[in-house]
Amino acid sequence: MAKRCIICGEEAEYKIKDTPDYYCKGCAEESFADLTLLVKVEEEAQKLKKFLEEKMNDEQDDQTGED
Repeated sequence: MAKRCIICGEEAEYKIKDTPDYYCKGCAEESFADLTLLVKVEEEAQKLKKFLEEKMNDEQDDQTGED
């Protein structure tokens, strides 16, 4: 499910860290002088995916170690 810009509703590329506020590139550029202060949505999604994969692998290792 794609995140949507809170201003215009377009697909979001940026977000404010630790908030549910997402922005498309155009609205982010208009609203913020420095886009480096924002987090790229794709980068956050990749971090979450990696975290979940590691958790699943840890659980699988725990299960195979108990046998």
